[in-house]
This record gives sequence, structure tokens and C-alpha cells, in this order.
Amino acid sequence: MPRKHHLYPDFGSLTRNLDPQWIAQALATTGCASVRKRKLPAERVVWLVIALAMYRHQSMAQVVADLDLALPDEINTDIAKSALTQARQRLGQEPLSQLFGMSAA
Repeated sequence: MPRKHHLYPDFGSLTRNLDPQWIAQALATTGCASVRKRKLPAERVVWLVIALAMYRHQSMAQVVADLDLALPDEINTDIAKSALTQARQRLGQEPLSQLFGMSAA
């Protein structure tokens, strides 16, 4: 069954509805900004968590693919499912709490 991409927003539509600077500020304030170069840096993990709340019937891998959240590299185009879980665990809840506080104010 073909995927219906028109049902899901692209990454650009998410960034128009939530200021990316708020995410950067929340990550910096909580000390969770990515230092290493990753296929899924902390900023993109925040977007992933937000998108997962909106598309809870989709798998994490599907949301990452549909929104094109993983950054490309020249070695491997895929991202392991376990890497998605680890990225969410690395991020923790503090940046999301901070972001919620900023967006609710």
C-alpha cells in the first residue's frame, strides 16, 4: 500500500509553527545541545518527539523518514531504529519542558 505523503507535513511546515530558536535556546539552557556531528542531532530529536506526539500511529522510523529528519552522510543513508531510541534517551525531558514553558508563555 503506497504511503500518503500528503497527509503528513514536511519538516518545513513544523518549523513555521514553532520557532527553531526556541529549540536551540532550550537545548543550550539545559546543556543538551549536540556536540558531536550526528545523523540525528539534538535539534532534530526535539522535532522528532514533537512529531511523534502528532503522529502517534506512525513508528519513529516512519516519522523520521516522512519528515526527512536524519541528516545525510556519505557512508550510510539509513539510521538504525535503536539509534532513534538512544537519541530520545540522550535528549531527556528537560529540553522539552523548557520548550513547553517558552511556547506556553
